[in-house]
Amino acid sequence: MLGFMAASGVFGLRNLQRLDLLLLLPDEIYPGVPAQATLQVTTRSRSLPHFLLKFHLPGAVAAVPFLRRGDSIRLRVPVIFSQRGAGSIDRIAVTSPFPVNFFVRSISSKVAASYLVFPGPKPLPAGAAAGEENAPGERTRQRQGGSGELEGISPYTGREPLKLVHWKLSARHDELFVKEMQSEQGTPLTINPDELPGTFEERLSRAVFLINSLMAAGKAVGLQLGAESLRPGISRSHRLKLLGKLACHAPD
Repeated sequence: MLGFMAASGVFGLRNLQRLDLLLLLPDEIYPGVPAQATLQVTTRSRSLPHFLLKFHLPGAVAAVPFLRRGDSIRLRVPVIFSQRGAGSIDRIAVTSPFPVNFFVRSISSKVAASYLVFPGPKPLPAGAAAGEENAPGERTRQRQGGSGELEGISPYTGREPLKLVHWKLSARHDELFVKEMQSEQGTPLTINPDELPGTFEERLSRAVFLINSLMAAGKAVGLQLGAESLRPGISRSHRLKLLGKLACHAPD
């Protein structure tokens, strides 16, 4: 019996070893909302496969019943974060009941995945409009130049028209890049959370709601946080920059 227990312990530990993990987190995350993460699991074992693996992430568990020797798989995992702000996942617990169900063995595997959780969008109170004419915030002077002014470069996601592909830059890399063009639809707005109703956290959440809704409607939006001012823009990368500022903003 002791020999059986010792042998099962050796095989159980070996089942959890020689695994390399790579965790990729999305660039847009909100508290309490499942965010689609990608977990890549690669085994360095050249002799035996792996069985009944579980990988424990924030708010989720990814299961792999069988992993062949020398294999690599990618798992889509909906992870959940509870509060706004920056952080990182440095380790993932890996568990398995293999080879028998008497014990669940566990090890901690290293990863390096940084994340930024934005404040959860919160609509304005009833009666407060979020349209261009009366959205809280400061109107700014329209930038010089016509519609189509280049604002930035971002990776191609498959949703942009091919006419926006930056072919010269893409040719120097192993992926496609697109031009982010400045839109001049409507009067640009600068959102100041201090002018919004509610507690400190509610003001941040309402600023996120305004930024997302106004930019979805094609409006150029900027942000005023104390003495720091970010000019209006319309691109997705600009929107994420504004939300990132709100995610890390602390009360004075």
